[in-house]
Amino acid sequence: MKKRAGVVALILIPAYVLAGGRGANDRFEQRLRNISSAEMQAVVEFLGHDLLEGRSPGSRGGDLAEIYIRSLFKMLDLEPAGTNGYMQPFILKKFTTSGIQLAAGDVALEYIHDLVGTATCQTPDFNISAPLVFVGFGIRAQKWNWDDYKDADVSGKILVSRVNDPGSFHPQIFEGKTLTYFGRWTYHIEEAARRKALGILLIHTDESAGYGWKVVENSWTNGEFFIPAQIDNPLVFRGWIKEESLERLLASKGVKLADLYRQSLTTEFKPVDLGIQAAISGRNQWQDVENRNVVASVSGKVPQRIVLSAHIDHLGTTNTGGDRIFNGAIDNGSAVAAMLVAAKILKEFQDDLYYSITVLACNSEEAGLLGSRFYVDTTDRSNIIANINFESSPVWKSATSLMGIGARFSTFAELIRQTAADHGLTYSQFSLANQGLFYRSDQFSFARRGIPAVWISAGETEVDGERHYTRFWLGDYHTVRDEYDPEWDLGGLRQTIQAALRLVRRMNENRVPPQWKNNLTFPIENEAGEK
Repeated sequence: MKKRAGVVALILIPAYVLAGGRGANDRFEQRLRNISSAEMQAVVEFLGHDLLEGRSPGSRGGDLAEIYIRSLFKMLDLEPAGTNGYMQPFILKKFTTSGIQLAAGDVALEYIHDLVGTATCQTPDFNISAPLVFVGFGIRAQKWNWDDYKDADVSGKILVSRVNDPGSFHPQIFEGKTLTYFGRWTYHIEEAARRKALGILLIHTDESAGYGWKVVENSWTNGEFFIPAQIDNPLVFRGWIKEESLERLLASKGVKLADLYRQSLTTEFKPVDLGIQAAISGRNQWQDVENRNVVASVSGKVPQRIVLSAHIDHLGTTNTGGDRIFNGAIDNGSAVAAMLVAAKILKEFQDDLYYSITVLACNSEEAGLLGSRFYVDTTDRSNIIANINFESSPVWKSATSLMGIGARFSTFAELIRQTAADHGLTYSQFSLANQGLFYRSDQFSFARRGIPAVWISAGETEVDGERHYTRFWLGDYHTVRDEYDPEWDLGGLRQTIQAALRLVRRMNENRVPPQWKNNLTFPIENEAGEK
C-alpha cells in the first residue's frame, strides 16, 4: 500500500513543479483557452452532413469519412501509423437479416413488431428449429459466485436470456444498479457462443436494456458486422424479443414469465427447458466489407505511448419514411472533433512530449467496438500506457464538472479529480451508470486487454443548470434527430478537449502511467478470450 500511496502522491504534484517552471505550461494553457469554435465546428458539421449518409462501415459515406480523417491527419502533419500509410484495413462479415418469424405451435411472432435479429449463415433463406431454454441472466461470474448455467448442456438449443445483471435486484452483489460488463447484451451473446448454443433471444424491456425498442430496431435492422473470428462457432442466430411477445409465447404453454424471473434471482437457479420447440426463419444477405481504422502518431521522446481514440462510424440510413439518415453529429462527430483538435494541439507542442501519442479514428464501433478491438489485438500493446477515448462529446454550454467514465478502475480517477480541481471544477459520476456505458465504447477494447482506459467528458450539468447531455442519451441518441446544429455553444466540447490535453500533459510531465486498482468488475482477457 505504501508504494501505491507514493504513486498517487506523485500524480497529484502540480505539473509545472515537475516541469521546472511555469512558462511552457502558461503557453499551453493559453492555447487551450483559445480553442476556437470554428476548429471544432468544422469537423462536426462535415461528419454530420447528409452527404455522408450516416457513415455506415463499407458505405460511400463511411469511406468518405475515412478519407476525410486521413486528409486532416496529413494537413496536421501527423505521422502515418497504420499498416498501409494512415489506413489500417480489415475485413468484416456483414449479414442483413429480414422477414424474421418465430413459430411455436399456434403462436407466430413477427419481424420488428415482436423480434429482431441476425442470422450468421451464408444462405438466402434460413430456418433453424430447437427447444427454447430459459437461462436466467445467462451469466457466469466467479467474482460474485454466480453461475446461471451450472453444468447444463445447452448446445444446439435456442437460449432465452434476461439482459442486465442480478445487481439491479440485489444491491449487495455485482454493483447494484450500476451495470457491469456481465450485464451487457454483448456478454450474453458471447457466453451463449461459448456454450455452443444454436441461437439466443435477449428479452427486451426499456428498464433492463436502458433504452427503448426503437433503439434496438434502429441498431438491428440495417445489417450487422462481425470480425470473422466472432462467428466461428455454432451460434447461428442472435436477436431480441419484446417481453410482452415472449409472455404471449409462454402463455400458450401455461408458463408465466414472472415465475421464471423469480427463479432467476437466486444463486440456485438452473436453466429451464420451456417445453417449446421454436422455429426461427427469415431471409438473409451477406457480404465481405472492407473498412479501415485511420491511425496517426505524434512522436515523443520515448516509444511508450498514449492512445487517443474516437469512432468515426454511425448507423447509416433507414428504410422508414421521413428523415432516413442517422447523421450521428454528436455520436460520434463531436467526439472525433475533440480528438482531432487535441491531436492538432499536441502536434503544436510536440517538443514538450515525453510519451508518444497515437491518434486512432476507429471504425465499426456501433457494430460492437470492432475497429478498436481489431486495432488493440493487432498492435504492439507492450508500449501502450493508457487510452483516452472520446465518445458523443457534449456540445452545449460549459459544465460545472468533469467526468471520467471508467476512471474509478484506475488511477485515472485521481488524475481527473486533480485536473478538475485545478480549474475550478468538480469531479462527477455519470448519472446513467445503470446503462453500462464504460463497456459500450472503444475504451473497453483497451481495458479488456489490460490497458488502463477512460472515456473523458465534460459533465452533465451546465453552468446555467441545464442538462442537455443527459436528455440526449435518453432521447436523441441513436435516432435521426442526432443532427448538427450551428447554434450549439460548444463550451462543453471545448472543456472535454481541455481535460484530455491536461491529462496527457500531466502524464507526460509526471512520467507515471495510470495503474489499475483492485476493484475491477470485468475480466482481462488474452486474444483467445481466456480470462
